[in-house]
Amino acid sequence: MFIFSGIFAAIFAYLCNKLILKRFGGNSLVAFVPFIEEFAKTSAAIVVGGNLVGTHFIFGCIEGIYDIITSSKKIGKLAALASVISHSLFGFITHITYSKSSSIFLSILLAWIFHSAWNWYITKYL
Repeated sequence: MFIFSGIFAAIFAYLCNKLILKRFGGNSLVAFVPFIEEFAKTSAAIVVGGNLVGTHFIFGCIEGIYDIITSSKKIGKLAALASVISHSLFGFITHITYSKSSSIFLSILLAWIFHSAWNWYITKYL
């Protein structure tokens, strides 16, 4: 089930992110995009009963494939690796928070904060 939820979350986030980026530009990469992605991944996993970490991992793999397709060879490979690792990490954060609190809201919030911080760092320093 986590493969399905990861694919669904990636499609949903891609479509929403496309609209958000068109409307608000690159500044949305730090706040809006991470929220949409964390909401999509966590909600999809919960709704279909999929594994949270697995869903985030599949999402990261799909984002990584997108990075390889849309970037230069060197940057694309590094971005793809970063996508898989970072989204898996966000999945662990979500899983641990959800298992300790049983709160979807708190789980998404905490993962969103980490994801926003990651995107801020990447967009500012790399």
